[in-house]
Amino acid sequence: MNKRYVMIFTAICGSIFSLLADMPRDYYPNSLEGKNGAELKTELHNLLKNHTRLPYGSRDYNQIACTWTVFKKSDVRPNGKVWDMYSNNSYNFSNGAGATKGMNIEHSVPKSWWGDAYDETATPLTRFKYDGSYDLHHLTPSDTAANTAKSNYPLGEVDSPLFDNGVTKVGTGQANGRATNLFEPADEYKGDFARMYLYFVTCYQDYSWKSSALSMFAQNSYPTLNAYGQSLLLKWHRQDPVSQKEIDRNNAVYSFQGNRNPFIDYPNMVEYIWGDSTNYEFSFSGQSTSAPSISISNDKIEFGYIGTETSKDKEIYIKGKNLTTDITAKLLNNDSGDFSLGMSNLPAHELNTTGINLAITFSPRSIGTRNVTLRLSSDELSAPVDITISGTVLLSDASYLRIIDIKSTYKKSDEPVRLMLNMNLDTQWTVDGKPATHLIPSELSAGLHTIQFTTTYVTGKMRVQIIE
Repeated sequence: MNKRYVMIFTAICGSIFSLLADMPRDYYPNSLEGKNGAELKTELHNLLKNHTRLPYGSRDYNQIACTWTVFKKSDVRPNGKVWDMYSNNSYNFSNGAGATKGMNIEHSVPKSWWGDAYDETATPLTRFKYDGSYDLHHLTPSDTAANTAKSNYPLGEVDSPLFDNGVTKVGTGQANGRATNLFEPADEYKGDFARMYLYFVTCYQDYSWKSSALSMFAQNSYPTLNAYGQSLLLKWHRQDPVSQKEIDRNNAVYSFQGNRNPFIDYPNMVEYIWGDSTNYEFSFSGQSTSAPSISISNDKIEFGYIGTETSKDKEIYIKGKNLTTDITAKLLNNDSGDFSLGMSNLPAHELNTTGINLAITFSPRSIGTRNVTLRLSSDELSAPVDITISGTVLLSDASYLRIIDIKSTYKKSDEPVRLMLNMNLDTQWTVDGKPATHLIPSELSAGLHTIQFTTTYVTGKMRVQIIE
């Protein structure tokens, strides 16, 4: 097992194993096993997007809990006060379902990034168009002043603060190679925000982002983050591990909304999608990697026809996965020595990264058909991989096939003529699409007729005319 992989599992997963004991494993399907990168992200997207939309605001609607009802379960400190990730101000929850005075409902990922707007005349279930605008996994209670200062700025590390209350810092910093207005949370919440954003670009990877979102996001289903966004979120995710606060919040939102933030339940999953384990396959146990394997661009290589005293080159692309030992390439049944390989030892590290285009040369010495096998093998592959290679050799002065002993014009009274090529090959013949071994003028009507031949590698045809 890769040493780096072991360190990730020990440092991240091992340290919070006891905290995850009550996480409902049955929420996550076994189909996530063995996936990574875009495939794992899309599998999660299909899981997370199916959840309950809760009414937005401070009043329950049609006996359905509203945003602030959930906050009283998801964002409560042990002393019963509001847990505000934007300030150190002490707020008490209001009695009943109302909002807390001095606080807003904050979209941690700004709703302007996908073009949603608030319609106060609509019902609490239709005030926004998109589910992302209601999603409690990134909605949080926020101090009003901090919320206003934060605006719709991207996350980042602020160099010159214009607003700083000890928890929320807003000002200019570097993003995407230029000075940008940024929002920077306190260190203790950086991982929280990173995992909210990673959840969001997974659950809503099919959204069309507005220009302001492109400071961190990308218009694709994978990775759905630009280079800056991906680097920053990975950094914060690693620096600030999952806390009990996040676990409790994830469980509370799940009890109302019906979906979970997988990057809180399985922090190492982040590495399999965007991080340093994308060459490995995710496992719930966190201790298995995929078996070494290779893939090939084609399992059959056909050189077709070639003349004696000439040569022809072809390539096959070979890609490795999780290989730790080199692959041996060997030609079987090559007694005549007509085929040769560009290399016989394929380095594992090169196969795993860029892959290798293996050159094969056909330099025949005599006429006839050749069939050999290219075998790729190593001790760690479960079975060798075989590729069929074939080619047919003609005399150099007859390196193309032609129909012989057939004239362009026949009388209906002429004798049948055997259909033949200039080479003795296994050939199927047709006359006007019907199988034949001879051209029989008496059976054909006056006019033009088509003779066609088909061999293993090539077809050809000619026209003949029948006259009375």
